[in-house]
Amino acid sequence: MAAEAAGRRGAAARRKAKEAAVGAVARVLFYPTLLYNVVRSKAQAEFRWRDEVDQFILLGAVPFRRDVLRLQKLGVHGVITLNQPFETLVPSSMYQSRGIDHLVIPTRDYMFAPSLVDINQAVDFIHRNASSVKVTYIHCKAGRGRSTTIVLCYLVKYKKMAPETAFEYVRSKRARVLLTRSQWKSNAAIC
Repeated sequence: MAAEAAGRRGAAARRKAKEAAVGAVARVLFYPTLLYNVVRSKAQAEFRWRDEVDQFILLGAVPFRRDVLRLQKLGVHGVITLNQPFETLVPSSMYQSRGIDHLVIPTRDYMFAPSLVDINQAVDFIHRNASSVKVTYIHCKAGRGRSTTIVLCYLVKYKKMAPETAFEYVRSKRARVLLTRSQWKSNAAIC
């Protein structure tokens, strides 16, 4: 029993070390990869900053301050941010000054997914907005993994899609979506 407990502690320590290492790499890579996304979105028409998934969902990359007015003009009434604080470029107060509700779910980039509690909070936020005929913008840094996880979970929970069907549907709207193993597990847990 003592060996088993020591094994669990060792596994937990390795998991924490991995999370810390990935977090450090994410910090270092944030601005270079953000710049890459900006340049690519300007150079390639099919590499859009945001895409409409359905009439109430926009999925995309991290907005800049200048995008808040644009989002408001698109009818966005809610924004879900799945970035860590150092990745967040628009403060909640700026959204709120435009009448946009802002849900912040700090989530590490590269291989991580929000907790099931956070996922449920986010999909319920989308559902409340959609039920009131309001658009929600869901984003992470690039609009590929963390934010896609939330959109898929919404489609599974509220639109009764199978996870694979939801993924293919979202990919038909935003071709560059990509989920890690932990993000797929989160999606499967909603089912």
